[in-house]
Amino acid sequence: MLTSLYFLVSLTGILHHELWLDESHHWLLARDSVSFIDLIKNTRYEGHPILWNTLLFIISRFTLNPLWMQVLHILISTSAVYLFLRKAPFPWFFKTLFIFGYFMIFEYNLISRNYILGVLFLFLACSVFKKRSRKFMLLSFYLALAANTHLMFGVVAIALFVTSVMELIQTKQIFRRPSYVVGCMIFSFGIILAVIQIIPPHDTQFFNHVHNMKLQEKFSTGFISLFKGLVTIPDFTSMHFWNSNICLNWSKPLAAVLGLVSFVIPLFLFKNRKTILFVYLGLLGTQIFFFLTQMSATRYDGMTFILLIMGLWIDNYQQKGLENGLLSKLSLFKNPIFYGILAIHFFSGVYAYAMDFRYPFTTAKAATTYLKENHLNGREIISVTCDGTLISPYLQKKVWFLCDGGYQSYCHWDASCAMNISQKTIIRKINEFMKMHDDAVYVSNYPIFEASKQFAWKKIDPRVKVRFLKKFDSGIVRNTTSYIYEISKNNSDLP
Repeated sequence: MLTSLYFLVSLTGILHHELWLDESHHWLLARDSVSFIDLIKNTRYEGHPILWNTLLFIISRFTLNPLWMQVLHILISTSAVYLFLRKAPFPWFFKTLFIFGYFMIFEYNLISRNYILGVLFLFLACSVFKKRSRKFMLLSFYLALAANTHLMFGVVAIALFVTSVMELIQTKQIFRRPSYVVGCMIFSFGIILAVIQIIPPHDTQFFNHVHNMKLQEKFSTGFISLFKGLVTIPDFTSMHFWNSNICLNWSKPLAAVLGLVSFVIPLFLFKNRKTILFVYLGLLGTQIFFFLTQMSATRYDGMTFILLIMGLWIDNYQQKGLENGLLSKLSLFKNPIFYGILAIHFFSGVYAYAMDFRYPFTTAKAATTYLKENHLNGREIISVTCDGTLISPYLQKKVWFLCDGGYQSYCHWDASCAMNISQKTIIRKINEFMKMHDDAVYVSNYPIFEASKQFAWKKIDPRVKVRFLKKFDSGIVRNTTSYIYEISKNNSDLP
């Protein structure tokens, strides 16, 4: 019943969710790769294993409609939820709060990215952990798959694998069964495969912003990640709530103190030393991830929350607890702490879902709907750069990127042109494009003019005229305003 309800809520949600840049980008990487080898080539700068892109590549051979990517995504999230409900050793109230919490109902559900694949494989690993002595190869296989979805999931997979291997070493069983050795080989192969895919070419621009940062600034990014993953409260005072945390907005110093204190929370939650080892290995790995990449979005913070859920799951399967001592006494606080966290996530999830239902996540779908209703989608479509990535899936065709000087769809992640582009440069590039075309439609979050009268033609060149048609600016995601202009050859004097 809960799985069916979750699926219906998810299906309703994706029908009211507009794709944002990363969702569109990965769909277009798959859609516009002519072969699997071409897909590998096109994803070499992504810093992600290509398991998710491979699934999208298969779907895009049958349809150009990105809705089917969203359907695939909620089928995977529903599978993860069914597995959790069926196998996790928690009360039903706990399970219900979790599956309808912020990450499982919104961040890892309505937003179609590779994270839910990692959650599914980690949950599969947890589901066989109780019988790990007999199913060690299967456990290793699931963890290897998790490592091939995202670097963050690779970190957690390594933490659980190392914990399991250390247990075998302590009991001197590591070489007693061939399955243990084969399992180690499977996981090692999976990690090597993931590393090969993750390491970008030498000319990548991904780490440019990291190199220029001071050492103390690098530590601050991940320092508060556990706190934000546990106390996930979006800033509900703004429509642009996504990737925000109201506690951080209220007081950064207080949030920093709470961020430090939050690293003690696992001591309250777990009664087994091996579980505590797994959790802190995972937290150490996530801190290294944040330090190296300087990524700080809420979806990354969610991995620390998933890590603690996994810790609670496998803690039930450990044989020896902490019968005496401080840690045993601290574990008495487990239920009130975690039910409090789950309640926060539940209300944040309901809020985020309701906001995404009521308001456009981005303006891309509204902009392309306007083009279709006014029969403009058949014309040449121009954008500056990655702003064209947002509309290309809905148009189901490539867009002319002014920065690239060609037809493009997915992002090249070179922000130098977009960051430095001026209205004068935009007009110059449009004029160059119009030398070979009679008309076009410009759709971008960069306006050609600061203020334009709607439907009034204006010359930008003796041979080219432009008129402002529409502006869409009601998206939840910041900086996704869509300005639409019609461009035409100036064959007569303007009125």
